[in-house]
Amino acid sequence: MQLSSGLDFIGDIHGHVECLSRLLLKMGYKESKTGFFHPEGRQVIFLGDYIDRGPDSKAVYRLVRSMVEAENAIALLGNHELNALAFWTKRRELKPEKDFYYREHSFNKVMIHAETITSFHTANGGKGKAEFEEMLEFFKTLPLYLETEKFRAMHACADLECIEMLKKAGVHNLSDENILHRALDESGDLFLPVDMLLKGPEMELPEGITFRDSENVLRYKTRITWWKNPLTASLDELSLQPGIKLPEAPVPESVRQRKFYGENERPVFFGHYWLEGSPYLFRENVCCLDFSVASRYRRGKLAAYRFDGEQKLSATKIVYFDPLEEY
Repeated sequence: MQLSSGLDFIGDIHGHVECLSRLLLKMGYKESKTGFFHPEGRQVIFLGDYIDRGPDSKAVYRLVRSMVEAENAIALLGNHELNALAFWTKRRELKPEKDFYYREHSFNKVMIHAETITSFHTANGGKGKAEFEEMLEFFKTLPLYLETEKFRAMHACADLECIEMLKKAGVHNLSDENILHRALDESGDLFLPVDMLLKGPEMELPEGITFRDSENVLRYKTRITWWKNPLTASLDELSLQPGIKLPEAPVPESVRQRKFYGENERPVFFGHYWLEGSPYLFRENVCCLDFSVASRYRRGKLAAYRFDGEQKLSATKIVYFDPLEEY
């Protein structure tokens, strides 16, 4: 698929189809039988996380897929789509200490997937299982990242070494069954690069420091701001957990030695990080577009960046839909 010179990157949707429709209309897209299209030929790059948390994952899947098939959009794989594949893919080798599936069927994990499954179960007179399985197959075809001379895009982290690993392995998606298992198995050679691009790096917190995430899970690790120089940044500056302030403490040496996404790299677009407040840029070449649309207590928004090839990004080109302003 040939890319347009005008691209609209859209962050995590999480089942909020009404917000997605309203944002597309706000950006001048028109609705048709094949989803939405832009009269000037602009295309959407969806950055992943179409399902879970929100009220209608099925409708988001249908809309995103229709735009992809009409070549009005490219949809990248998100960690929630990867998690869904792991939840429903049986391990090739069963081990006593492991679950039957690649993603454990614990109470917490089942609850995360339940709302998505419900949206399919209640569709078509309660006969949505076949469409749900079609969705999983569609997820396997989604690119793990997108890279051109003008930009990079992935769901969570632009780790250039991991991108190079996938290039050398000739891997762009998980449609091949063998590649899927190599990416889901923690001992597989593709687990690290896929996990890094879709979930991002983390670091162990110093002893005695913990926090609870948005799903009330107690965390002993924090996500890393992978575009900041770890040699000069503090523990709190390297932590990417909105609303969590970390005390002064030593940064692990393994983190200090990490490579980071430099200021001279091409612009990168991603989601994943559940940010708060009005959408903003991290840096002129670093744009996160996940502003927690699935969270009303954070007054979440669905955000997009209207990209026309510029190598210095501008916050003025961020567009968003705020459900609380509209209703």
